[in-house]
Amino acid sequence: MCFAGGPHLEPTVVERDVWIGHGVTVLQGVRIGEGSVIAAGSVVTKDGPPNSIVAGNPGRVLRERFDSQTLADHCKALLANGFD
Repeated sequence: MCFAGGPHLEPTVVERDVWIGHGVTVLQGVRIGEGSVIAAGSVVTKDGPPNSIVAGNPGRVLRERFDSQTLADHCKALLANGFD
């Protein structure tokens, strides 16, 4: 959405394999990294790294979603099932 004479609005980006819970608010210009999970009711105010679990108001990274071996297995399973 653009307004005449208004500031340039940055796009909000939700990368692939992201889960967003009910009632989440994502502010304009935020990037949610691939494979992240956003807990219900969270308010995401800044970018989240890939494969992270974010919760709260303001949203904070609680931990990584996978360890390195599980992440590799998850990525293989996605590719094997047609998710590029």
